[in-house]
Amino acid sequence: MLIWADFPSGQKGLYGQDESKMLNGIWAQFYSASDNPFTSGLQPDPDPEIGSDGFVLYTPASTSSSGNSSTGARFALPAEVTTLGIGVRLWMSSLPVDSTHCPYISFRKNDNTDILTLRVSTTGQIVAVSGADSNGMNGTPLGTSTPVLTANAWQLVEFKVTKGAGTGALQVKVAGLAVADLNLSGLALSSSNIAQFQMGGIDGSGGTGMGVYWKDLVVWDTTGSYINDFQGNIAVYDIVPDGDDSMGWTPSTGVTGFNLVDEGDTGPDDADYISADNTLPAPAVFTMTDLPPDVIAVRAVMPIGRFVKTDGGDCQVLMRVSPNGVDWDPGDDRPITVANTYWWDKSYVSPDTSGAWTPSEVDDMLFEIDRTV
Repeated sequence: MLIWADFPSGQKGLYGQDESKMLNGIWAQFYSASDNPFTSGLQPDPDPEIGSDGFVLYTPASTSSSGNSSTGARFALPAEVTTLGIGVRLWMSSLPVDSTHCPYISFRKNDNTDILTLRVSTTGQIVAVSGADSNGMNGTPLGTSTPVLTANAWQLVEFKVTKGAGTGALQVKVAGLAVADLNLSGLALSSSNIAQFQMGGIDGSGGTGMGVYWKDLVVWDTTGSYINDFQGNIAVYDIVPDGDDSMGWTPSTGVTGFNLVDEGDTGPDDADYISADNTLPAPAVFTMTDLPPDVIAVRAVMPIGRFVKTDGGDCQVLMRVSPNGVDWDPGDDRPITVANTYWWDKSYVSPDTSGAWTPSEVDDMLFEIDRTV
């Protein structure tokens, strides 16, 4: 099933350029090396055709005067899994000059120690090791691909890792095609389940650094009937409210609500919001922006809300989506905290047809937010 998707193509995303908002219930940790002169963050897309029209995750592999360290973003899974899949587009400003300045993705245990790490070599190979240290370095070699990655291009890389001491497995694909040298089984990996992952840049002392950028992140496991294996050449897109279908909640200013919660360009503005008191008003229902016209299929719709309650009393909120205003797919009815926190649900099939959402249904979609307690 789909676990999380982030950093959409050619768009500003959930956070704008405020990476501190990544820690509002989604990412576990986001950091740069303390002496890293190239600060990690959410930066304009390095593709000159996109530039500041889209923000992507930037985790440089630069130089650290105090020795090996790393930059990165760490995501803790909502539940431990035996197999985890990650698809993401990677851009490198150059190929690494050595093994201490390179991109990496690390699959980790509950104690934040490594199960398996993948790095990029100086010739564009993907290198797999087990037991790397906390900076993505060292480890026991498991396999190395032929050169499959280049500089200054967005390239889709996908990884599927299964834990196991003697029964571990790894599969890697680039641009939807299997990397034969990294289709491995019977690996001596940890017997502990996969609890989290981290992606970033290794910062070695000396040498020459490089820019490392990530977007179109899709995270999944092998449970459920949908999004439970390699997804191939897909992209992540944000759609945001563009009108009020009905507004039962109270706008913080003005008479409309969509314009207070449509902050896809700038990230959330906590001064503008809609609210529902404990009289339990009618839901807030929004029309949504359209998908890009070249989208031909939809794998899932992921309603996302950022909520806060203002005191210690009971408060629960339910999100729903509908392709027609009649048939609705509800998410979880969940308690809300006293800190601004992102919550999300997943809708894999249209509640009208029980088949996959179509692009036209998503274009017509209504998004409802309902306070239930």
